[in-house]
Amino acid sequence: MKKPVLFLLFIGSAFLAQAQLVSSFTFGPKIGATFSKFNIQEEQIKDEFKTTFHYGVFVRMGESVYFQPELNVMTRNANLESNNQNGTIKMTSLDVPLLLGVRVINLELLNIRAMAGPVGSLTVNKKINVSDIDLDLKKGDLKNMNWGLQFGAGVDVLIFALDLRYEIGLNNVSTLNNFDFKNNMFTVALGIKLM
Repeated sequence: MKKPVLFLLFIGSAFLAQAQLVSSFTFGPKIGATFSKFNIQEEQIKDEFKTTFHYGVFVRMGESVYFQPELNVMTRNANLESNNQNGTIKMTSLDVPLLLGVRVINLELLNIRAMAGPVGSLTVNKKINVSDIDLDLKKGDLKNMNWGLQFGAGVDVLIFALDLRYEIGLNNVSTLNNFDFKNNMFTVALGIKLM
């Protein structure tokens, strides 16, 4: 995990260096909880929402309408169950949401926002254990690049930014023709605006 952290620090430094060039520029770290689920098109295999954590950095540029790119380290977990047997899938990725937002209420100390946009997920680590269930799936069968669509709302109070979002997986995470599953998740994150 050292490489993603160093990469986040490098990106953060670059954003800070550019801050003087953009009006209404906000930058900061964020951390939050992820509730992920793989929607699997197999009736005999069940999955439930699993909780993990994520962290990253965000940049916000603009006034009433704003652009908010982010770089986040995300973990998606699945605990699969079939005929009282269990299997697990865990994917760690670098996610880059590109969100367009609008401030619905914009006061000096508080604002309420709505946002939506695409997200690209580059998988950097995969762990899979499905030997106990009837599923022929290996690490190589999971795609390295996946796409989603995020939408949600946020509240800013002073220097704190709280976001609640839902992500819809747009593509099949598996490369197998006969096994279709997509990732959907809720995220709750707290960011701190450093500037």
